[in-house]
Amino acid sequence: MKIKPVVRALAVAALVVSANAQAAVFSSFGGVHDSVESGAEILFGSSAFTGVFEFVLDAPSIVSYKGASTLPFLGFGLFDAGNTLLSGALFSPTTSASLTSVTLDAGSYHYAPVFPASGGVGASYAFESYAAMVPEPESYAYMLAGLGMLGMVAYRRSARR
Repeated sequence: MKIKPVVRALAVAALVVSANAQAAVFSSFGGVHDSVESGAEILFGSSAFTGVFEFVLDAPSIVSYKGASTLPFLGFGLFDAGNTLLSGALFSPTTSASLTSVTLDAGSYHYAPVFPASGGVGASYAFESYAAMVPEPESYAYMLAGLGMLGMVAYRRSARR
C-alpha cells in the first residue's frame, strides 16, 4: 500500500465529512495489534497534532512501521506505557519506503507525533505498523536440526557416487 495516495484520499474524505473540526484522526488501532494496522491525522486549521495510536502486544513481537507526512519532516515515535520513547522516525513526503523496526515485550504501547507539535491547514501524516511474533528458541533448534538432516542426506548421496 502506498502512503502518499492514502494521505490524499484521507484528506479528501475528511474535508467532505467534517469541515468544522480542527483535526481528523483515522485509526485501525485499539486492543491487540493485528499483523497490519494503520493510522493518519489531517489538520483542518493551524492546530496541534493530537493523534495517539494505542495498542497491546500479547507476546514478544517485532514491530515495524513506516510513514509519510506532507510536512518537510515530522518526528514520529513509538512509546511504552510509561511514555518513554522507544523508537523514532522522521516522516516526510519522500520517506514512505523507510522502515523502522524494534523488538518489544508483551505490554501496552502507543505511537504519536513528536515534533513539530502543530502544523498548518492541510498538514497530515499517515503510517502503517506491522507486528510479527519473535520466534521461540525451540523454533531455531528445529530449523537447525532440519538443516543438519538435509546436510547429512546430501553428504550420503555424494558419498555413493
